[in-house]
Amino acid sequence: MLKVFLGFLVSVVVLLSSAYVGSPTYATSAGLVISHIQAGGVGVATQEFIAIYNNSSEEVDITGWCLTNKSNLVIVCFVAPVGGQAIYLPAHSYANAASSALAISQPIGTVTMTYVPISQSSGSITGGSDTVSLLDHAGAVVDRQSWTTSLAGGMQFERHGTGSPVIYQDSDLATDWAITIAGAIPHDQTTLDTTIVDVCPNIDGIQPVMPSGKELGPAGECVARSFMQLTISEVLPNAVGSDEGNEFIELFNPNDVSVDLTDYKLYVGFNDEGEYNFPTGSVIAAGEHLSFSNSDMPFTLLNSSSRITIALQDGTVVYEAPAYTDPKDGQSWADINDEWVYTNNPTPNLVNIVSSDKPVIEGSVTTALQPCADNQYRSLETNRCRLLTSLVGAVTPCKDGQYRSEETNRCRNIASEVKTIVPCDADEERNPETNRCRKIVTTTPASCKEGQERNPDTNRCRTITKMPSADYGVLGAETKSGGNWYALAAVGGVLVLALGYGVWEWHDEIGKFFKKTHRNVTRFVRVRK
Repeated sequence: MLKVFLGFLVSVVVLLSSAYVGSPTYATSAGLVISHIQAGGVGVATQEFIAIYNNSSEEVDITGWCLTNKSNLVIVCFVAPVGGQAIYLPAHSYANAASSALAISQPIGTVTMTYVPISQSSGSITGGSDTVSLLDHAGAVVDRQSWTTSLAGGMQFERHGTGSPVIYQDSDLATDWAITIAGAIPHDQTTLDTTIVDVCPNIDGIQPVMPSGKELGPAGECVARSFMQLTISEVLPNAVGSDEGNEFIELFNPNDVSVDLTDYKLYVGFNDEGEYNFPTGSVIAAGEHLSFSNSDMPFTLLNSSSRITIALQDGTVVYEAPAYTDPKDGQSWADINDEWVYTNNPTPNLVNIVSSDKPVIEGSVTTALQPCADNQYRSLETNRCRLLTSLVGAVTPCKDGQYRSEETNRCRNIASEVKTIVPCDADEERNPETNRCRKIVTTTPASCKEGQERNPDTNRCRTITKMPSADYGVLGAETKSGGNWYALAAVGGVLVLALGYGVWEWHDEIGKFFKKTHRNVTRFVRVRK
């Protein structure tokens, strides 16, 4: 009877104990599992790493698989590097991701993927309470580990494993995991598929990516990309007076239908260093001109020389205008009768016209000008006749240290044109607009204190709020308990009841035992005397 009761008591205690430690860890795969999690190093919260392990005997394509935190923010995704088509995890092998703060100190070949922490103060993983999920390429949860008890810096979650090759425990219970001192990161054991796929088999050579200006045809072949042709018809890079709002670039639509400019963009410069999208809703009507000023689009046209190109969003060049060189004030670079020339009659949004002896003024009546005499020429600035002798007469050479002004034809001292610029102090820089020295403004904020993180909305430091371990879980998932007191109380109650029951059930045997013990003790005492 006593053995039966003791067996019952042990069964009850074991059952209640397993209910206490057996919170599920949400593993849903018998293949890939999360094997290690480090939320931060000692004194450095951004030193993190997560290792995943292939528990199966089959190779798994993990291209596009991602790791996320409790806020469903992506920590990192496994993607093939340049030159690789896919990334595979062989059987019984590791792939791991480490923050940049930790990866920089690791040997080459250790880290599979490196990521920049979401927060530069607390990292992407919160040691106080968090959830790390492994998602496949379709976004389905493969494995997940949640915790609400604080994981100290320099410590890590490590899944229990046995055997060689190791097989990690995956029973969906908290007992799968242990908290250990952070050790070495497992070496990257992934492999790459470097097979080059020719996307254009109908074109000579191997085309690993779609060539610019090409697209797939109905039969899967690469054909020239179809688009509506547009041209650049006029450019005004050197406006009279202020350039702001007066410089413009004009397009022409030679098609018989309107064209939406959403799929197009402008490049400005010989190396396409300026790239600009057209204003939202821009449409150019069939057979019409449409100009954009530098207040409509933030482009800058150099007065010396530059080039303008219109292209598709993928970079396919649609039209490239010839480069202009040293245009005079108020002269535009225009396509007139299929020839690019300078004209002193800019006509934004209108058909281009050639230069006239006198600029055309809208609404005015122009009259024919009398030709200048044989010994005269017409000044472009004043539109008046001037004597040729004023330009071809003998000119006395300038002295050393002088040069001849193109505007006044007089000698001027070179020294008068050169201004000595005092160097700026070490903590200053020269303002390109005013040419004056100004203090260098440091925009890098100071690091937050330990236990704080930077608020992305206000850019201020705030205390990291730890999620309480009772009453609710993480991300709506069942939370592992940090201390189920009621379960312990139940175990204690069962033990007290069992003890009382045993005393009542065997009180005769207990009485006899104590009487026998008393007689033996008394006899022993008498013998000793």
